[in-house]
Amino acid sequence: MRKIKIAVYSPNWVGDAAQALPFIHELKSQNPEAKIIIVCKDWVESVFLHNPCIDDIVSLSANDVKGVINTISTGISLRKKKIDYFYTLTDSFRSSVIMWLSNAIYRVGYNTQKRAKLLTVSVPFPSTRLHRTNKYLNLIGKEKTQFGQKYIYLKKSEIDWAESLLRKRNINSPIAIFPFSVADSRTFPKDKVKEWLSRSSDQYVVFGSKGDISSAKKIIEQNKGVSVHSFCGDFSLRQSIALISLCRYAIATDSGLGHISSILGVPTISFFGAGVSDITKPVGANSILLNKNVSCSPCNKNICYNYENPLLCIHEITKSDVNYAIKSLHLDS
Repeated sequence: MRKIKIAVYSPNWVGDAAQALPFIHELKSQNPEAKIIIVCKDWVESVFLHNPCIDDIVSLSANDVKGVINTISTGISLRKKKIDYFYTLTDSFRSSVIMWLSNAIYRVGYNTQKRAKLLTVSVPFPSTRLHRTNKYLNLIGKEKTQFGQKYIYLKKSEIDWAESLLRKRNINSPIAIFPFSVADSRTFPKDKVKEWLSRSSDQYVVFGSKGDISSAKKIIEQNKGVSVHSFCGDFSLRQSIALISLCRYAIATDSGLGHISSILGVPTISFFGAGVSDITKPVGANSILLNKNVSCSPCNKNICYNYENPLLCIHEITKSDVNYAIKSLHLDS
């Protein structure tokens, strides 16, 4: 007898993909004999690799979903997977079109963006504010989950590589820093990083993309006397995940890597100001939130325009706040 095939259309951002992992774990728990297929953008594939709850990954490039013709072609190409159930965790119209074209028997998602006719099960959008993880779980009748499970899986060879690299660079038990965001209003102010790290004897590693190399160099220059290294642009997402897993703890802005470290089980101190922490805060069991929301939050702009009080949001987080978080997570011993 053929196994039931259940596909999941993943969110497109690294942080959202990480927050989808409890949904995938619960889906497999509810359907242990089913074959689980993840359909995702290629830049988030690393989040799902080697996960025992996942049987197959369909990785899509940006071109695969660019324009009408490519979208149609991608949807039709999924027909060979013979999907029985197809869940979309995004609210996009495009994902529902791809699901419809895949000929999946049951297509499940929220009734957003006028896509209800393309779904066989159109779920009413929650009337109350839900954390993104719980929003995904709601699609399969689960209100929330405990976050003590293992969700990201690394091979021994990946850990061995990361340990070897840290040894070669004389970095021992580092603290990860994720200071960058696509929004300037959520990126760590460099003067605040200097304040937070001042007189520290620990070793720090800054993670980011190639576009963050210059900013990481400035952080290093402003923190002379403190051991700060940059891994920005040096490694793939998968390699970065392996390196993050070896960090003592992480200091994170509202970013994808903050969600990665938290769900890995790495103690994570997350700084929030412009974002809506009730919806997007990291969900790991070993995390703490420093929330400096102000009256104008949530902020949908890239730069803070509140001229009356420029010391807003994460600018207000002090070294004493950071020290308190470190003590709360018992990381100062």
